[in-house]
Amino acid sequence: MPVVSTPPPVRSTSSKPAVRPARKSLRDQREEAVAGFGQLAQAPLIALKQYADAGAIGLYWPKISEEIADLAESQEQVGRLIDPLIKIGPYTGLITAVLPMILQIGVNHNRVPAGAMGTVPAASLTARVEASLAAVELEALQAQAEAEKAAADMREEINKSRHALADAMQDHARDAA
Repeated sequence: MPVVSTPPPVRSTSSKPAVRPARKSLRDQREEAVAGFGQLAQAPLIALKQYADAGAIGLYWPKISEEIADLAESQEQVGRLIDPLIKIGPYTGLITAVLPMILQIGVNHNRVPAGAMGTVPAASLTARVEASLAAVELEALQAQAEAEKAAADMREEINKSRHALADAMQDHARDAA
């Protein structure tokens, strides 16, 4: 089973004050932390295209998480081993978000085959970046060309205005004489 994230909580639109969710018990926190560790273990397996192994973890790890959390209730040493996972839990999302980028860099340097966790061939990324840079350059050149045309049009208008002014001044001087 692939790593999944839960959607954000639905916000209430009622005018009643929000009811604070009940704080999870230490046992529930432990179970959730161990379950998150299992999801984290799935990420590299998916990256390496070991889908059956990732599926096995997804299928069996939730029950294992329950049992470990139950065991930690009666075995203090087990609790001490898994309690640090509670603090790591919030970071598993960050780790699973960063992993595809790291894999892509591996693909880019021929260390990992393309396709793992959404990675693409390096040539594809190169083409995307080059196209993006070319689009920016083209836009800049077009803006420059438009500005140069506008400046030339204005210079031409200025010259026409100067000639009109000079002609008007000559006409005025003739009329005055």
